[in-house]
Amino acid sequence: MSSIIIPVVGFAFVGLLWLFFRPPFGKNIIRINTDQRIVALTYDDGPNPPYTERLLDVLAKHNVKATFFMIGNRIEKHPETVSRVIAEEHQIGNHSYSHPLLGFLPPFCVRRQIERTDDLLQQYGIAKDSVFRAPMLTRFLPVAYVLAKGDRTHISCNVWSWDWTTQNPDKITETVLKKTLSSTGAGSIIVLHDGKAENKDANRSGTIEATDRIINALKRDGYRFVRLSDVRRMAISKRD
Repeated sequence: MSSIIIPVVGFAFVGLLWLFFRPPFGKNIIRINTDQRIVALTYDDGPNPPYTERLLDVLAKHNVKATFFMIGNRIEKHPETVSRVIAEEHQIGNHSYSHPLLGFLPPFCVRRQIERTDDLLQQYGIAKDSVFRAPMLTRFLPVAYVLAKGDRTHISCNVWSWDWTTQNPDKITETVLKKTLSSTGAGSIIVLHDGKAENKDANRSGTIEATDRIINALKRDGYRFVRLSDVRRMAISKRD
């Protein structure tokens, strides 16, 4: 009997882990559903002066719009940077209030983290159901549950820059271009960082330089840049 029970328990445990880490419900966008050469530059963990401002200068130089997923407690600290991002017609999304690993928190905590930042963004005229991305992309069961209850989509990505591990612009640029210029590059959602959750050692000079190089390279290859709000129809091409 034990020879049957042990495998059954094992399969059940694996199934529960799978459900927790890869919930099979809710909307999760990892790329733009298109065959066109368009990409979305997204930046997490800001606002973070002076690096967000320097990044905005680079984007303005190239006439490129991006999407900034901002942390609520940093929105409170740097309202002038938020206002500039909006004035220059970039999109702002919700990246939680204090950047905890939301996927490991109970649903009521997840909801509160999202709502606090929603309330802050509304003060800038941004709709309460603005785009949302979980810190570290931890769209685990509690996050998926809360978002599904609110009929809200999670924005993930298919191109990681890994710029939170290095500020070497050569490495960041190479990492992004290698994936984006592949056969699956059309419609890529690229994740970079203009800040850091704890705001410790938050120098993002390498990301700023890499952004300049990435835009130049992708433009040469015929790519256009969009905000997530520019895309009329976004669909799930595969589940994360």
